[in-house]
Amino acid sequence: MKFRKLIFTAVSVLALTTLAGCLRPPMPPTTSSGGGGPTEKIEVKFWTGFGASVTGALNPLFARFEQENPDIKVLYESKGGYPNLQQAINGSISTNTYPHIANGYPDHLVGYINANILVNLGNPTNYINHPDYGVDINEYNSDYMAEINGLSDAATFGLPFNKSTEVMIANQSFFDAAKEKDASIFIPKTWQDLAEVGPKLKDVAKKNGWFGKLVKKDGTAVAKPAEFDAALKEQVAVDMTLVNENQFIPFSWDSASNFFITIIRQWGAMYTEKGNTIQNGYIRFQEEPHRTKTLAALSYFKELYNAGLIGLPDNFGEPLYSSTPFKEGKLVLTISSSAGVGENLPGGTTEYPFELSINPIPYNGDLAAQKSVIAQGTNLALFTVGQGRDPKAQAERLAAWRLLRFLTYEANYEFGKATSYFPVLDASKIDRDSQRYQDYLMYSEFLDQTDGTPREKVIRSTAKLQANVYMDPEEGWNKFVDPGFLGSSEIRNTIESVMAELFKGKTPEQVLNDTVTKLARYVQK
Repeated sequence: MKFRKLIFTAVSVLALTTLAGCLRPPMPPTTSSGGGGPTEKIEVKFWTGFGASVTGALNPLFARFEQENPDIKVLYESKGGYPNLQQAINGSISTNTYPHIANGYPDHLVGYINANILVNLGNPTNYINHPDYGVDINEYNSDYMAEINGLSDAATFGLPFNKSTEVMIANQSFFDAAKEKDASIFIPKTWQDLAEVGPKLKDVAKKNGWFGKLVKKDGTAVAKPAEFDAALKEQVAVDMTLVNENQFIPFSWDSASNFFITIIRQWGAMYTEKGNTIQNGYIRFQEEPHRTKTLAALSYFKELYNAGLIGLPDNFGEPLYSSTPFKEGKLVLTISSSAGVGENLPGGTTEYPFELSINPIPYNGDLAAQKSVIAQGTNLALFTVGQGRDPKAQAERLAAWRLLRFLTYEANYEFGKATSYFPVLDASKIDRDSQRYQDYLMYSEFLDQTDGTPREKVIRSTAKLQANVYMDPEEGWNKFVDPGFLGSSEIRNTIESVMAELFKGKTPEQVLNDTVTKLARYVQK
């Protein structure tokens, strides 16, 4: 299924776009603290784990929301990462100081549900079904809603907001130059391809003297001049002046947790399974037939590591991400969140920047039926701030819902355009007479453009990969979401060390046994 399911002429799009301003919902009346007195704004506390980049994209949306809803003031606070956000909310439960809205992964929301601090958005008359501020729940992407519905059979605890997946980013200029010296070099589609082409990438760089030099587009290496040479820039493919032979590892994966979870799936193993309720769940990779498949996957990647073909950010002296060594040329393939592709642009790191390309992550070519890639991202949840039917609390919750609705329903295409996150609405189900549909048309038009900043170009490439590859049934990708249950967050945090321990010398059996020991409480008896 391609992204552009419907074809519109340029004239039609222009005509529809001019109607955009006419379709915005009217501003609600303001509330007053007393007859004729000044307007008293309702303050909505919104906590996230977003960093500076996403926060920067949210700020204009908050300004627009407050302009359209002058009775509401948004009090936004980033907690500087999802672990910090989860810790802050958990710490606020005993004092009832949690926010009105927060974003969270399913395994985080499960804990909040268990603490009874989330609002059911599916209440018969409030929120989703509100007569003035309701939403058509069917317009949300069914896969994203299935993730939320998996948290409860009887309630809707949140709506999808910022969704992403993982992609493989390639230093396209490096590969183009490498093919000038070895025509058999290519960007790998499978892990077996990486095993084949990885040694060639190391060899072509060594044999042609690329380390410590500027690599020209014809594959020859030259010393970097003391002063910037504009004419030389046009001939240079990639700057490898900061790279020596021992530092060069062709491939890295940002998320060690996703690394483990994804590869065992691609080898046919199960990771975890939810019990009858969110109160329980179990690890499955330690039991047969999953154990044998998990060990096979770990053995395969240990061999790639021992061959110097694959690593983690830690191998490049980085704690979390591979973007900096990627920009320096110390690796040429990296698996990253689709929402973070822009962080891998060379930007101002060199006067001789390279071009990159966005590709599907590799899969197990010996088991193509298990082509798997994670579907990730957070949902927005409404918290039970205030006491039941207290008028002030009810007013605050409704105001918070209006913000939640705005971000997930009215402004989500605008948010996606600015951030690389995928829109959460299903374009085929959106009301054709709505502003949301005009936003879809403008977003679609944005994806069809070819000009713009390097960041805008990679956002487009990533969105097209999602639509034309990962979401196309003919491509055969399984976009998986692991079930959320009490303890699933702890399991994920524990398995984060598996690949590092494997690469540092432990055998697959040792790593697996150690992990199962740590997670013994999640082994089903």
